[in-house]
Amino acid sequence: MMNLSKLTIRIHSLLIAILAPVLMFAQDFQSAIQLTKSEQFTLAGKAFQELLKQAPNNGDVYYYYGENYLSKYFSDTLSISYKEMADSASRLFETGTQVDPTNPLNYIGLGEINLIKGDRGKAQPFFDKAATLFPSKANKGVTLPADKHANALIRMANAYVRADIADTAVVFGLLRNAEKINSKNPEIYIVRGDAYIYLLNEGSKAITNYNMAQSLNPTSRVAKLRIGQLWLRAKQYQLALNNYEEVVKIDSTFAPAYRELGFLLSKANRNQDAKKNFKKFLQLSKGNTTARIQYINTLLDLQDYQEAINEINIVLASDSSNNDLNRALAYSYYEIGQYDKGLKYIRKFFSVSPAEKIRPSDMVYYGRSLAKNKLDSLAAEKLISAYRMDTSKPELLSEAATSYTKIKSYRKSLDVYQMKVDLNKATPMDFYNIGKIYYNIGEYQKSDSVLTIFNEMQPTYVQGFVYRARANVQLDPDSRLGLAKPVYEMILEKSRADTVKYAKDRMEAFSYLAYYYFLQYNQTKDKATALQSIALCERIIAIDPNDEKSEKARQIIDALKKVVK
Repeated sequence: MMNLSKLTIRIHSLLIAILAPVLMFAQDFQSAIQLTKSEQFTLAGKAFQELLKQAPNNGDVYYYYGENYLSKYFSDTLSISYKEMADSASRLFETGTQVDPTNPLNYIGLGEINLIKGDRGKAQPFFDKAATLFPSKANKGVTLPADKHANALIRMANAYVRADIADTAVVFGLLRNAEKINSKNPEIYIVRGDAYIYLLNEGSKAITNYNMAQSLNPTSRVAKLRIGQLWLRAKQYQLALNNYEEVVKIDSTFAPAYRELGFLLSKANRNQDAKKNFKKFLQLSKGNTTARIQYINTLLDLQDYQEAINEINIVLASDSSNNDLNRALAYSYYEIGQYDKGLKYIRKFFSVSPAEKIRPSDMVYYGRSLAKNKLDSLAAEKLISAYRMDTSKPELLSEAATSYTKIKSYRKSLDVYQMKVDLNKATPMDFYNIGKIYYNIGEYQKSDSVLTIFNEMQPTYVQGFVYRARANVQLDPDSRLGLAKPVYEMILEKSRADTVKYAKDRMEAFSYLAYYYFLQYNQTKDKATALQSIALCERIIAIDPNDEKSEKARQIIDALKKVVK
């Protein structure tokens, strides 16, 4: 018995010695995959590199290492170069097919690369090759464990979903086959849920599948996260919040949950809580530049521009190649009033950015930064270009016209305002400004006509009447016709509620009317008109006895009192 016991112990020890490295490798492999799912791409990459040192002929490692690059791209498609990520992934997939030619995964990876490029013709031969490595009646000599067979089918279906290829017959067919082989794999239901939401926009069916994945794996962070994202799409913010918080309870190191919490809390204007969660996302991402850029974008959304500048400079210290950071700096410096720096960085952004990456907002900030730096002619050109890129913002034409007005390029300004009028997009203030421009260039009849339209649109805006009155003064320079009289009378009526605010406008109106009645007396010798002129002059003096208009008013009073005694 003793000998048997010693033999048993020895066999057990040998088995541990043999299996321990295998088990350790499997554990490390799953940990690397989880790092990718947690969007800790840099750490995941390092983990896969170590795994390849241990198992340089393991096709699974090459595949998931390649998927790490593609996942990084999909985490921020605006900032991350697809070509760079796809090239890195392709090299790994190709090597995987060479060192492990009977493993279907890397052929699926190469097919996915072509699907994302939109080339199904090139993708299909790779998927066909993968299919020849699946066990079937036609492939009786092929041996592939059921779990790996099902996983390969799931990965192929996922390739279509990620590439946004809405061939649901293929996608659901692959997933049904995977389900027949291994219905307990929760990934089937996550990918099916993704297909329903991203390809068909069917939220109820998506959530059914995510719930199925959750029931098969109660600790599935991805399923719970997807459910939260669905509730967010449906604007059920509390339900989304509950699910995100449950993800954190399942795994407090799952970075995407904190990012989603940050987005959600920012929508609720809980800015400090949003920043707290994004900082946690950043901390967990450990060296993930993509995560930091996502945090920067959120800071911009939260209008925390100084903090955004601080974070941008951290990224630039280690990587100055990302031109989007110049864009972010330009926006941020503009918003905190450092317009010279805003202009510097928007120019830097434009100097290296390909045309297809220029957004309408980039052109807007360029134009506004030029305007703030008193480069109004260039500012107007950029703002017009911004409008042409996004015609839903006709206000940009008004800004362009204002820039031309500042440098007295009145004709150009009128041309831009005319664009808005022709588009039926002109606002009341556009008509006001057009009226002022016509006044400034001496076209007083046009000024009066346009300002009459404006007065009808904005009957309480006193300045509109002021400029219209002045235009009529110019049309009747000796004031004998009294063209401006009814307009100045309207100014007095409309400014009565706040005589302090409109003191200068009222003095101007009283001065015109006093002089008008003075002229009327000189023509008619009607004492009533003289008395009206005197009363109006007294109103002028009451407003500001030291104004030069008051001195003229005194002279009129002295002249008229001699004749009305």
